Amino acid sequence: MADDAEHRRRGSRFRARKRAVALLFEAELRDADVVALAEERRRMGEESQEFHDVASYTMDIVTGVAERLDRLDTMIAEHLREWTLERLPAVDRAVLRAGAWELLFGTEDVDSAIVIDQSVLLVADLSAEKSVPYVNAVLDRIAGLAEHIRAAERAVSSLDPAPAADVSEATPDPSEAGTED
Repeated sequence: MADDAEHRRRGSRFRARKRAVALLFEAELRDADVVALAEERRRMGEESQEFHDVASYTMDIVTGVAERLDRLDTMIAEHLREWTLERLPAVDRAVLRAGAWELLFGTEDVDSAIVIDQSVLLVADLSAEKSVPYVNAVLDRIAGLAEHIRAAERAVSSLDPAPAADVSEATPDPSEAGTED
């Protein structure tokens, strides 16, 4: 069992998640744009061997969280018990945001149990021991809704809005009434 946990910790997706959490955490503490920060780190990784490159899956998570931050925070806050999002440690918020984004908007080829498990491993490594059960519980509750939210997202995105009619052509200008040549 311990070998299985160690293998998961070394997997490329786990490392990408851990890097995404670190970037989300740093951006929040510095009040910086997380996508710009990740792009900067990506350039640094390309230009120097002293820095690690930013994996594409890390960029997916960071960009996805940035694009849907308000929605993710609302969803997380709705599933917290006896806590507010602002009272949580910043690292726990980063783990919850990354995990919630993966569950709700990430690729569907990743099983929700794996996302939750690896989020719990991250919070166990990076935060207080008491954070583990509530991160697990919040992400489990969100995972229960993920299928419905994904279906709703697909339904909305599949709707092709009809082109708006040019109202100026359909409605005569009242100032032009009775001014026929």
